[in-house]
Amino acid sequence: MRAHSGRSGGDRRFTDLHDLDIAASRSGWLLTALCLAYAATALCLQPGRYLYLSESYARPFLLFLPMLLAAGLGVIGLTFARPHPTRFMLDTLKQRWLAAAPVILLFFLGVTAFTTLKITIPDIVPFYADHMLAELDFRLHGTDPWAWAHGIVSGPVSAIIFAYYGYGWLVQWFGILLFVAFWNSPARRLRYLWAFALTTVLCGTVLATALSSAGPIFYDEIHGGDRFAGLQMALARNGFAGSVHVYADYLLAAYESGRPHLGGGISAMPSMHVAIATLNALFLSSFSRRWAIAGWSFAALILFGSVYTGWHYAVDGYLSVLVVSLLWHLTGRFVLPRASRISVEIAPAIPEPVSR
Repeated sequence: MRAHSGRSGGDRRFTDLHDLDIAASRSGWLLTALCLAYAATALCLQPGRYLYLSESYARPFLLFLPMLLAAGLGVIGLTFARPHPTRFMLDTLKQRWLAAAPVILLFFLGVTAFTTLKITIPDIVPFYADHMLAELDFRLHGTDPWAWAHGIVSGPVSAIIFAYYGYGWLVQWFGILLFVAFWNSPARRLRYLWAFALTTVLCGTVLATALSSAGPIFYDEIHGGDRFAGLQMALARNGFAGSVHVYADYLLAAYESGRPHLGGGISAMPSMHVAIATLNALFLSSFSRRWAIAGWSFAALILFGSVYTGWHYAVDGYLSVLVVSLLWHLTGRFVLPRASRISVEIAPAIPEPVSR
């Protein structure tokens, strides 16, 4: 095929890059339109909540993201540009900030929209699916999955689960998004961003509304009875579950007050924790077997943790894995079809230092 092209390797390389940038720009505009439409929907439905949450999210974004970016660039610089890590960090910021800024801005608008719409779910569709999901969980596993999870993991080991499910997941969520924002591989970068946006919209809003549910940890509070009293007792006896109790009280108080709060909103099905962890596992699998093992091990831990902590039914995570896997397949097939035929060497993952 190359023999009939009539172009040298350097010319073909330049042409492929040029074509890829054009394709990425067209698809990028569609992605931008989707993100803006998502944010506009939340703003139009709940303008007061959206504006309040945007102000609430601005402060942690301005504090947390620069710290995480500096730490990430530092680690990459020390790993791949050890002679000049500081120069590498500065060069990366100089070369990539213009491409990264829109991604970060759209992420901010999208997270604000996601929380706004999540808080609004019970106003549109009251929690109705909990009984169905709890029964499905029981029938699939022969017992309540939370009981099985607590039966095989002791208290001290559970400290790892609570830490990774809370802080570890948050760092991975923001960290990989920042990496992709500064990544100079147009095709694979755009594929991840499309999959990320579709996961947020479909799993976090559309399916969450259609399958409105509160989750095991809120089941008795919202629906009455003592269906999950055993779960509450198991968490109460666990000395490492303090963060779960604090956050559950926070969410329940916000739900009962009807006011918007940072990180607020109750929604169990499907699990966004599992959805994002699965997406990142699929993404990391495209690099090497080592990264695939790390990504899927973390995703499995998050799936187990979603049940262990009581935030989710097991089927919440199963649906997330299925939907995100399908979205990843479709984005790979339709976002930039030609990308699979272009060598990754055309757009290396990280820039080389200017001074060598």
